[in-house]
Amino acid sequence: MSLLSDTNHSPQRVFALLRLLEAEGGELDFESIKSWFKPEFRGGDNRGPESEHINIRQMLGAATSLKLIESDAQNRYRLVVTVPSSLEAFADAVHDRLIEVDWSDADSIVLEAFAAMVALTELEQGTTWLDLNAKDRAARINKAVRRDGTDEEDESKNRFNSTKAAPWKRWIIFLGLGIPMPKGDLYPYPVRRLEREISRAGAVDGVGIEPFLDLVAARMPYLDGGRLFRASAEQIRLPPMERRLTRVLTGALRDLHDDKRLALETVGDAKQTYAMTGEPHVVKNVKGVRMIREAAHV
Repeated sequence: MSLLSDTNHSPQRVFALLRLLEAEGGELDFESIKSWFKPEFRGGDNRGPESEHINIRQMLGAATSLKLIESDAQNRYRLVVTVPSSLEAFADAVHDRLIEVDWSDADSIVLEAFAAMVALTELEQGTTWLDLNAKDRAARINKAVRRDGTDEEDESKNRFNSTKAAPWKRWIIFLGLGIPMPKGDLYPYPVRRLEREISRAGAVDGVGIEPFLDLVAARMPYLDGGRLFRASAEQIRLPPMERRLTRVLTGALRDLHDDKRLALETVGDAKQTYAMTGEPHVVKNVKGVRMIREAAHV
């Protein structure tokens, strides 16, 4: 049971389930849940009651995997968390859980796969590798995550594969880490999550680039310096970054700077700054990061 093995669900439906359980006193049996969700599933799937049953089971499986609900022998499901007040707060809660899960947790692959995408984009010096077909793209990501002894000749047993890619994409977009692309399927674009985590950390008055990167590594471990990024970088033998930012983090910071959501401080000698990579931009090196207070409303 994991977010990616239960493939036919969405973050929005999982959140709706939590709100339903909250409204009904925190606990419902399966048949009651099915009766509430049946119209929604029937509208999106015309394959009949059996399909509806599976869809709801998979939604419940995703919520259980996230440790949001639990079930008993009587097929009753109960809340085990306080329900977030909004979809945005739910995204925060899911992100907080996923950055804390142990390597052995089945859901670890969600952010490990994103870290692999960041590392591969750096290794390839761009995102053209995303133009691969779905199976080959998933295979590249799978080769860039930790090995667990599975047979890579059998794609279905890989930690990441094309079957898992669809639910993975939904969660990555929901968490604010990527945007859908018609050709490359998913583009790594953690702008919304980065702004959210900087604000949640209270880093609005300015911080030097090294403390800032420490903050990023702790709160977004799939980016530069984080434990998930380091694991993928080692797996694909990415050369040391030294005092350079990855293309993915560079792009996110520059876009937030251009949109006046934060300010990149640039004055400093080479020993104080980190080089920014990627497309030409007025900001080539960064010494510190400061949130613009008018923008710090997330």
